[in-house]
Amino acid sequence: MSESAGYLICPECREEHTLAATHCADCNVALVAPDEVAVMDEEIVALPPASELDCVRVAPLVWIRALSHGLEQSGVPHRVEAAREEDAPEGQDATIFDGSRLFGLYVLSEDAVAARELDGSIVAQILPQEAPSLADGEEENCPACDTPLAADEVECAECGLRLG
Repeated sequence: MSESAGYLICPECREEHTLAATHCADCNVALVAPDEVAVMDEEIVALPPASELDCVRVAPLVWIRALSHGLEQSGVPHRVEAAREEDAPEGQDATIFDGSRLFGLYVLSEDAVAARELDGSIVAQILPQEAPSLADGEEENCPACDTPLAADEVECAECGLRLG
């Protein structure tokens, strides 16, 4: 890394930092030399504008960062930009969700399937999975004492554990 400029730059927010810093305090990513940011910018420019790319997801920045990181690890070129109105889910404002600005992640058409599969795996990791429901008459065991329980029981008769 060249430090001849006398400062380092965050590749996410483009803020300048002293040479003593190693990570951006806001983005928590490693800082790079200004010439490395220029190379990154050239790679981004190599993609067509977002209007010519497939939108994988519109979400708050924290989600988009997770997806972007996964795509970087997979070597899938992509672009992150402020969300476009036409890419927002139906009935949702493309700029604000729960007080957060929304961003879109865009890929080439030939990379859309792989990007959506990665997005799906991130969804599975982040969002809680619903517990499978039991069929009528089917039993499960108490998590505390392993006593068989009917599906409609709210308390274990053996140990007294209250069930959700």
